Amino acid sequence: MIFFKNKTNSSAQHKSHFQLKPKNALLLWVCQCLNIAVIALELSPWMFAIISLLLAWQGYLLHQNKDRGSVNKHKKLSQNNTNSKLNAASKKMSPLLLGIFALLGCFAIAITAKQAGLLLSMVHLLCFSYVLKAFELRKRSDFYQLQLLGLFVLASSLIFRQDLVFSIITLVLLTINLTVLLQFFSSEKAFSPNIKVVSVLLVQSMLLAIVLFLVFPRLSPFWKVPLANSAKTGLSDTVKPGDIANLSRSTKLAFRVDFNGQPIPSYSQLYWRAMVLEDYDGREWTRQKISNRTKMPQLKTNTKTDNIGGYKKYFRFDASSTKVAPVTYQVITEPSFQRYLFALAPANTVGTMSKTGVMALNDYTFKSSSIITQTKSYKLTSYLTAPLALEISEQSKRANLNYPSGSNPRLEQLALQLKHNYLEPEKRARAVLSLINKQNYSYTLQPPLLKNNSLDQFFFDTQAGFCVHYASAFTFLMRASGIPARMVTGYLGGEFNETGNSDSNAGSNNSGSKDKGHLSIYQYDAHAWSEIWVEGKGWLRVDPTGAVDPERVNSGWSEQLLQQQSAMSGDLFSLYRFKNSAFLNALRLQFDALDYKWTRWVVGFSSEQQYDLLKSWFGNMLPWKLALIIATSLIVSMGMLMYILHLLNRTKRNKIQQTKWQIIYLKGLMKLAKQGLEKPAGMTVNDFAKQVRAQCPELAIAFTRLSASYNSLSYQTLSPQAQKKLILTMQQQYQQFCHAIKNQV
Repeated sequence: MIFFKNKTNSSAQHKSHFQLKPKNALLLWVCQCLNIAVIALELSPWMFAIISLLLAWQGYLLHQNKDRGSVNKHKKLSQNNTNSKLNAASKKMSPLLLGIFALLGCFAIAITAKQAGLLLSMVHLLCFSYVLKAFELRKRSDFYQLQLLGLFVLASSLIFRQDLVFSIITLVLLTINLTVLLQFFSSEKAFSPNIKVVSVLLVQSMLLAIVLFLVFPRLSPFWKVPLANSAKTGLSDTVKPGDIANLSRSTKLAFRVDFNGQPIPSYSQLYWRAMVLEDYDGREWTRQKISNRTKMPQLKTNTKTDNIGGYKKYFRFDASSTKVAPVTYQVITEPSFQRYLFALAPANTVGTMSKTGVMALNDYTFKSSSIITQTKSYKLTSYLTAPLALEISEQSKRANLNYPSGSNPRLEQLALQLKHNYLEPEKRARAVLSLINKQNYSYTLQPPLLKNNSLDQFFFDTQAGFCVHYASAFTFLMRASGIPARMVTGYLGGEFNETGNSDSNAGSNNSGSKDKGHLSIYQYDAHAWSEIWVEGKGWLRVDPTGAVDPERVNSGWSEQLLQQQSAMSGDLFSLYRFKNSAFLNALRLQFDALDYKWTRWVVGFSSEQQYDLLKSWFGNMLPWKLALIIATSLIVSMGMLMYILHLLNRTKRNKIQQTKWQIIYLKGLMKLAKQGLEKPAGMTVNDFAKQVRAQCPELAIAFTRLSASYNSLSYQTLSPQAQKKLILTMQQQYQQFCHAIKNQV
């Protein structure tokens, strides 16, 4: 528990106990609450409950000690009685109880470590230690350790979020933490002056931080942050009906895309491919491990193209010969603690795998060479009208025809009928989409629960589902009817953000225009669709969602889905809720643009970008030139920092030296200077008063009285009351002196 500072005559007791004033103890407790708040979402519910209980207990003890201290303050007690009251007021947790509580907490963290993962277990231990440490502040070193733990908690929160809003919040809390530390050393001052001092110091340190950020080599970390099992966000490599519907309730950002001034493809072309799911066990779809090869089929840029997009205009077949136009874009993905990346298939990477850390797989997806624990940027070139895999291996064909026989007997029976009635794969696929379109199917974020994830129950009974329901049933029907088919998960569409552009829908009226903004793709844009393989045409995309909700695949979410998403969203502080207000939505887009620039140029500032920037400034970056740039930058920045500190200190000294009577006397000297009488630097106050009497007798009496008061205030020891009275007298004398000058004129 935090002890309050009480004055005693026992020096031994003063040395053996660390003591804080009640005000500082309260500030320290508030600081702890704020530090825990920024990382609270990453804590398990049980750990958050324990920490909240400990903080509440600590706050209660602080309140009790404050009440006892205020009572003792108004009572006249003997020295012995004061010491006994101090011991009674300084209640704290028993060391035995504290040790038992610490062991139980560590044991709970250990037994849940496998489920939470090493990273979150370490965060839990850090936060638990941080709160528990406040109950045993017996020495000054304990206080320093507590402050250091708080900074570690604050830094740990940046592992999980690095967006602009969270970075600003973290900076504010860093300022508060350092101010609490400064408050301990200058407790006689108020909190606001100390926070100004810390803010000035942080602003001054930013100069050096910016220089180091730009010129210092961006070295790889000496260790890797362990993966948090529960920190994974976004899509999963195992999908069952209903999964993506749950993900679509989230308004969190998934990734951003910049087309670098090229025309943005239409909305219906923005199928951001993430994973291909080929294994189906009757309950869920999973990725096939054998497909994870690093070699991708070579893309052809001039070929006949066919594609199937949906029912009627969403399921088109165009056999005309077209020239494939490449589209190059940059993707900036948010931390997902997974490896999959996003692309418009088919695509090639821009740059080598060793530089970008992006690997291409033979199913036209991409993955990162390491877990994505921070913002990752990469460039791709896509050929949107090129075919996918004109040839298919026997192994891949068998895998995409396989399905558990008997798992969905009614769908199997329907597949046999389709195979008999429609010999061509495209016509068979159109027949399924026509069936969905004509019957009473509905597209919803709240589909009924299915027994054992039965596709039969969905297709023939409930007939209400999200994209995964329709893609799963369609893919199963195609396989059961003899057509190789697979399910693909990713994201569809995106929100276009251009400063000053009121159009926020990607692909609408953007063809042929220059993209000055970017696309933001959120978790609620998660989507699933199907692909069927046709001889001579390769893998063709078929999106069954287009048959039940054409608006979703052509322009975005319908008003009904938006209302469902808003009602079910768990992101209480999301700016997404302001989309319906034109003014607030414009502000939201402006802030999104700022956050994009922050993510691209600060959080995502890579070593390649740093090298290109320095090369554009200084030419080819030879080792000796880089060392010279770093040394010169550090010397110049440190010199500028020292010069700024010198100016601030000189200004501060001048303000401190100029008391009220000094300011009044200097004003009088300025008045005389305008009359042609300037006081030499080495002349005393009395000698200058004699000079004024000799040269301006009409001003002599008023200025002599002013000088006498100045000497008394400067060199005599006066009580505060006498000093205050004499300052008022001197102000009156200054007014009389000014009046005498006017009369002279």
